[in-house]
Amino acid sequence: MSELVCPFCQFPMGAGALRCGGCGASFLASPPPDSGAPVCAVHPQWMSQHACERCGAFACARCLRRGPRRELVCESCHARVPHALLPWDQRAELGWVKAFWKTCVEVMLRPVTTFERMSREASVGDSLLFAGLSAFVGYASTWLLYTLFLLAFPYESFPASGSDNETHPALFRGVVGVLFVVCMLLLPLLSMGLTLAVAGLDHLVLKVAGAQGTFRTTLRGHAMSQGVNLAGLVPFCSMYVLPFWSLGVRVSAYRSLHGVGWGPAVFGALLIPALTCCIGVGGYVAIMTAILAPGALKP
Repeated sequence: MSELVCPFCQFPMGAGALRCGGCGASFLASPPPDSGAPVCAVHPQWMSQHACERCGAFACARCLRRGPRRELVCESCHARVPHALLPWDQRAELGWVKAFWKTCVEVMLRPVTTFERMSREASVGDSLLFAGLSAFVGYASTWLLYTLFLLAFPYESFPASGSDNETHPALFRGVVGVLFVVCMLLLPLLSMGLTLAVAGLDHLVLKVAGAQGTFRTTLRGHAMSQGVNLAGLVPFCSMYVLPFWSLGVRVSAYRSLHGVGWGPAVFGALLIPALTCCIGVGGYVAIMTAILAPGALKP
């Protein structure tokens, strides 16, 4: 597989990138007069960046693409490459449960192969629907286990102290049950909203890194990377394993779907989560420092 780097700063670049994500140099350059430099077969005003590894035609930065096997191809050859349908894309024939299950298994066990052969884009609704269903499946078992623990807890064994305070175990258990149902209903909607927002931020970062794919490409990669949530059927995996697993798979998704190198893919997938963690940890430290400062709790 041919790797592309910026000719000026050697920064890794993705096929189809028009500018370097490192130094900002444009890859659309006119050939020097009488130089004999190869030019693009479609845009003869631009120098060729690489020859198509299928038909041999010279291609400029605007025309160069990655094929399903990571080979460099021109735009015409890329348009003729057939893409395999994911089981999720065939849910009308397979059924929703089977299509979702098979897609999640492919994403979990064969992420690189799956993302390289799948179509790059899907409707926004299809991607968000998969993300919402993945969140429900991934977190339901853990939340159910916590709920059952709270329902089975022997509150009657711990009477409230004082004549004016009385425990109401039945009422408390009812509230716990209602909260579980409400959370399960809201979880897919919250997941869809979060997926849409984070995918938008990731897309901006990927654009800065030189990716040329559309927002639908980024959203599809972000949503499909959540297929690992199927492992959340094992209690407690959802909170302590899946977020990190999903981030790793998302790097592979962005790399394959946008046709960029590992560097831009890692940058696009991890920058926003890293900044979010830094802000969260920094805010927590600032709050605790203010609370524990000498004299902070004095009236």
